[in-house]
Amino acid sequence: MKIVCITIVSLLLFCACLKDEPFKGEYSGYEPVAISDEWSISTPEQESIERAKLEQAFRLLYSDQRFLMARSMLVIRNGKLVAEAYPHDISDRDEYANIQSCTKSFTSIMMGISIQSGVDISVEDKLFNIYPDLFDEDIRKREIVIKDALKMQTGLEFNNDNNTLQLYQTKSNSTRFVLAFPYRNDPGTIMNYNDGAPHLVSKAIEIKTGKTLGEYAREKLFEPLNITEWRWESAKDGTTFGAFSLYLKPRDFAKVGQLLLQNGMWLNEQLIDTSYLSLATSQQVTSPGNKPYGLYFWIDEKNHGFYAHGHGGQILLVIPPKKLVLLYTAWPYTSGDFFDDAFELFDMIVEGCE
Repeated sequence: MKIVCITIVSLLLFCACLKDEPFKGEYSGYEPVAISDEWSISTPEQESIERAKLEQAFRLLYSDQRFLMARSMLVIRNGKLVAEAYPHDISDRDEYANIQSCTKSFTSIMMGISIQSGVDISVEDKLFNIYPDLFDEDIRKREIVIKDALKMQTGLEFNNDNNTLQLYQTKSNSTRFVLAFPYRNDPGTIMNYNDGAPHLVSKAIEIKTGKTLGEYAREKLFEPLNITEWRWESAKDGTTFGAFSLYLKPRDFAKVGQLLLQNGMWLNEQLIDTSYLSLATSQQVTSPGNKPYGLYFWIDEKNHGFYAHGHGGQILLVIPPKKLVLLYTAWPYTSGDFFDDAFELFDMIVEGCE
């Protein structure tokens, strides 16, 4: 989502003018500090990570020529927080920020939680059977099932560049707004990555549970993980945005990665349906850019993992074979001039894991 606020614009201009001047804090290592958030702290040696590789990655993170907009990077292995850094300000550790399109992955998680909790909902349910009053007269749209929306294959002509801001601002029913877009192709045939499809899933969960997606997430996800400070924006009609505008602290964001690594289990309680999670985190479709995609998760074939990805460089990467969770967050409202490739940092860390 690309809504520009003046403070971020000012920051970008400042970055552009001072690109050759010190912009980040002085590098001081990556040793995490124990605070009251239930993370167990460990060392690279205890978790079999080569310290030299961590040093290489975190020093690059602090470079004033690269990763200018980086806010945090965290390394979790074997369920232990091994390394973290906040290159601009340590206060970023304790402030929640917009995780952008990583929000889509949380919508997928909530689908799996709904199934696990016994809600009468299935990925094969037709959206028309859940909220028929929100559809227009085009009967072809009535064939869209939840799984089509989760795979970005609704067949609706929603374009993020033109329509996301409209969705954010509409004063009408936001679900009807999405469903009103022209029918472009048969559901389940062509992937069109967009912010409209997850909104349809959010509304389906809302109808089936009797709670907005945000309210349901509070009860079924955030409270069990003891995540107390967060924000999830809604459309003007009250339906939680399924595609964007969830705000989390970095350490809390990483907790969700650990939950995924543990196959949806947290403190001996199964939160996410395992069959659904397996489906969501394995390839279901291929994007127009030839990238494998699951159900609101991107697939990392190289490392046999999966990840959530948001505008500006928000990435939560889960690599089950390595028992590894990696998180990178950045200021989200940036031009392409300030994007950088967090996977360059991640590759160094992965290489250091025995």
